[in-house]
Amino acid sequence: MKNRYSKAILCSALLMAILPGAADALSVKRFTVASDPGTAVVDFGGITTPPLPGQPLTIRENLRDLDGGPAGLAAIDCVVVAFTTADLVLDCRAHFELLDGAIDGHAVFMTSQHDYPAVVLGGTEAYQGVLGTVRVLDRAPGDETYVFSLLAT
Repeated sequence: MKNRYSKAILCSALLMAILPGAADALSVKRFTVASDPGTAVVDFGGITTPPLPGQPLTIRENLRDLDGGPAGLAAIDCVVVAFTTADLVLDCRAHFELLDGAIDGHAVFMTSQHDYPAVVLGGTEAYQGVLGTVRVLDRAPGDETYVFSLLAT
């Protein structure tokens, strides 16, 4: 999976280098934050048995940096796309309100996955105009690590 992220960043960097004047303005930023499971609020209340497409699941969580200090907040809103007897397919939009700006992302994944990619759709302030990926390491709902690889011009 790590190789896939590296290839995505490399392809983006090569594309930017081809564009006139873009190579001088290209920067890559990588950082990791983790959710604080003790503060996470996971709401499965909108999902019935059996689940139905379109039913909501939400997660609100505080984020910590790798030293355990405050890093911001995450708001994740998902809907059920499909399900099996043991798994849900979720379509999720995430909003990360970090100390130096906000980042928006999107992922579609199965709940049995515990390491999956999300795409960064943009951001504000320090993250204005960024694109990239987020590697989501999901131990349980409300207990995740997010590894950001961002490309900015």
